[in-house]
Amino acid sequence: MTHWQPTPEQKRDYENDGYFIQRNMISRDLAAELRGVIRNVIMLPEPGNFVDIDATDPMEDSPQGRIARYRKLSNFCVQSPLIWHNVHAGAALLNIARHFLGDDVIVKFNSCFLKPARTGSATPWHQDNGLWRDGETEPFNFWMPLEPATRENGCLQFIPGSHKTDIIPHVLYPDSIHGELPREEVQKMLDKHGVHHIELGTGDVVFWHSNMWHYSPPNRSEQSRIAVAGVWTNPDIVKTSKRFWHNFRWAMRKGEVCTQFPPEPIEMGNMTAEKPKPFPIKEK
Repeated sequence: MTHWQPTPEQKRDYENDGYFIQRNMISRDLAAELRGVIRNVIMLPEPGNFVDIDATDPMEDSPQGRIARYRKLSNFCVQSPLIWHNVHAGAALLNIARHFLGDDVIVKFNSCFLKPARTGSATPWHQDNGLWRDGETEPFNFWMPLEPATRENGCLQFIPGSHKTDIIPHVLYPDSIHGELPREEVQKMLDKHGVHHIELGTGDVVFWHSNMWHYSPPNRSEQSRIAVAGVWTNPDIVKTSKRFWHNFRWAMRKGEVCTQFPPEPIEMGNMTAEKPKPFPIKEK
């Protein structure tokens, strides 16, 4: 495998802004197949325990209603060989992860994010490691749309340079769907640094630092937005974790892509699970 190297522009973007983009990582035909895998699952009457109900929750018992109902398939990609072998353990993406993490690469998090036309809800401003609460700052994140991600249908938004901040304690508001950055702090950062809208084509990928402050707005358009996301880490980073994660899977060992499916779980030794405390409640 030829070692990937960032372009001067990608290196500058990652260092200064906290993210960079790689175009056309997978073909449109493959993206269509992956969308089909995801839609086939969410149209089932009982799609399993990996779905998160959208805050809008249309509750219409029809294929269209079920498509509109779900916002995320958590930990689904380890159950789908087509997604796993082409994305999280895909050679092209792993070649980029390897540049940042070395020859041993572990998948820490995997998910499919669904933002249906007209009903897709917002994801609040957050840092990924502010949600994990494990003290880690070096995992490497990615997000790949399987259909165009635009301002109209709720593309990601980043605050450039926010990866240089510390991990900020996240809170819950009465209308939060999960822990989020304090809203007054977000506004200060937006006023100071502005925002970048991460518009991507089918199969493009954005990679970012795990301290990055990011958000996606609701989808009020007629175009859905399905994406696959993940987080890679490595054994040295895992050793520093304050939490015991149960779903680590090998993606690359000693520079070789792991082809086993289901993917091989990571043996965590004698570590014991530590459940984080609930996010503190904050009034608006």
